[in-house]
Amino acid sequence: MIINVTCRSPITGQVKPLASCNCSAMAHDLAGHIPTANRADIQKRRAEEYKKHQARTGSILNTLLLAASNSPLQYPIQGFIVRPLVPTLIPGTIYCSLVNLLILEKLNLEELNKLLANVTYTSTVYHIHTGDLVHFSFEHHEAVFPIVIRRPTVPVLFDMGTNIRDQVTVTTKTFLRYKELKVLIRSLRQFYKDVVLIVADDSFTPEKITEENVLQYIMPGGQGWFAGRTLAVSQVTTKYFLWVDDDFLFTDKTKIEDLVEVMEATPELDVVGASVNGSEFYFSIDYEEGDGVYGGCLQRKSKVKIRSLPNYPQCSIVDGVVNFFLARTDAVNRVRFDPKLKRVAHSEFFMDGLGQLMVASCGHVSIGHQSKMAIAEYQRFRHPGNAEVQYKLQLHYYKNHLKCIHYG
Repeated sequence: MIINVTCRSPITGQVKPLASCNCSAMAHDLAGHIPTANRADIQKRRAEEYKKHQARTGSILNTLLLAASNSPLQYPIQGFIVRPLVPTLIPGTIYCSLVNLLILEKLNLEELNKLLANVTYTSTVYHIHTGDLVHFSFEHHEAVFPIVIRRPTVPVLFDMGTNIRDQVTVTTKTFLRYKELKVLIRSLRQFYKDVVLIVADDSFTPEKITEENVLQYIMPGGQGWFAGRTLAVSQVTTKYFLWVDDDFLFTDKTKIEDLVEVMEATPELDVVGASVNGSEFYFSIDYEEGDGVYGGCLQRKSKVKIRSLPNYPQCSIVDGVVNFFLARTDAVNRVRFDPKLKRVAHSEFFMDGLGQLMVASCGHVSIGHQSKMAIAEYQRFRHPGNAEVQYKLQLHYYKNHLKCIHYG
């Protein structure tokens, strides 16, 4: 009887070659937004950085493995996890760190199974999250199965307490609109008297807010929307935060508890958006990775749902929502709002979070919107010029490794 065993050292970054993706005629060709004089150098740096990204995030465990339907061998297909450098019993395999070929003679299947039930696997390279593939054959049968090598993580839990104050913090970013901010605070207090409101303020001449349970964080002037969001969320101590714009208006339809109920009933969810003035705004994202040279193709599709949310017919799974949403604090902090984006930003956060954040939109909770105020200085900063649009497209080209992007 001969058993052939081969084992690989833990490897990251082994990914299959990717094919180029196709851009629609309406998509932005992002390479065209890179200055010609710098394009070759930027493309080279981007390619090198992308390879490092693949090495960090790719895994040999991405390989598709199919167990033979008539194999007499019993072995794990998925879900076997070991700690780095710690010997661990594995059902039906060999001590991989010690042998590459093992020959056993005059053993029947029962004896073989007894032997294999007592062997272990030990990783030989220290890595906190990687994998290995184990290969072995018995007579004319061959088995290949993955092993996940991972250090266990310490859970970070939030005490939900007994009231909404212990569960949710309201967050907002303000810039020059103190009149609207004060209206927002009054409307919040009408329905939630002691919920904490965190305000990130990048006004050039800040006005101090002295309201109870309002935490105002003063930033350098004009730092932008995403820098403010990142600051505000970084100070949240509750399990959830509710993002609102500074000119929103709480009404009797702004039921934070209803959004918390959806999130608690669906632990996989990270973000739940709701409606503004009774209208839902949401979108889906189509993304193809493309190849390693030209990059991927991304298309945002407005008003496209993925599927309904089980047990909540008024909610649907989507990829992104509008500026009124409840989110898990720890999940959003892992993705974060990129401070490089100042005024041309919102769906970009959900692009960065694609594949990391599960998002839903619910129409049964709504917030109001104040009448638009004409503040000349605010409007001058609110609407970006062409230079900022160009910068955003250049950022997508390099940071997101995109060939093209289409906003639909």
